Amino acid sequence: MGSHPQEESRAAQVARAFFMACTKLSDNIEDILPQEDAPDRSLSVFRAFSELFPEFANDKDRPDSAAKNGLMRLQFNKIGYEIYDKEQSRRVPAVRAKPGNPGYGFRRARWRDTTTPGEDRDTCERVLKALGVNCERLECIKRRVNDFKNEWDLVRRPSRPAGPGRPRGHKRGVMGALVLPETPVAPPEGGGASPLLAGGGEALVISGGPPP
Repeated sequence: MGSHPQEESRAAQVARAFFMACTKLSDNIEDILPQEDAPDRSLSVFRAFSELFPEFANDKDRPDSAAKNGLMRLQFNKIGYEIYDKEQSRRVPAVRAKPGNPGYGFRRARWRDTTTPGEDRDTCERVLKALGVNCERLECIKRRVNDFKNEWDLVRRPSRPAGPGRPRGHKRGVMGALVLPETPVAPPEGGGASPLLAGGGEALVISGGPPP
């Protein structure tokens, strides 16, 4: 009982760091990231988080999730809506609704370009290294986030669906799986607690990545 609030706090801090490291506010009003998965594909922000940090997620669809000590989708999405506005749109999937019905997503949110040299990649590396992620796992996370980015760009519905005089969107791509290494994450250099995990009382050590 005594350690549960501390574990919840760590999970929330990791979730906020994940949003900071892997997503950003876009200037394009068409950009949006989904809070839910579609029946035929899983591209929500929570799914990416639960895959890359399963020890801090309570994902009923993943056997390696952290169960009660991790964040559920609803809790994770609430953190996201502290950062981004909530938008109802047909561009994102809706839970228990007919295809094409509006769902909810993070307004003007976009995946960072984590594999191309530049500000996005630098931000991702800086935030995750401060979290205690080692170089090997960091490279895997960057590649996997890029997979989510590319796939979502291909399948996201436009605000104005195809019709007379308007072409259909891109053909959906196929996103391959990436296996994270089974190596623990070292604490930040110099020891001590990560500044992103203030109040935790000790440096965060993230366990090995999920299975394929």
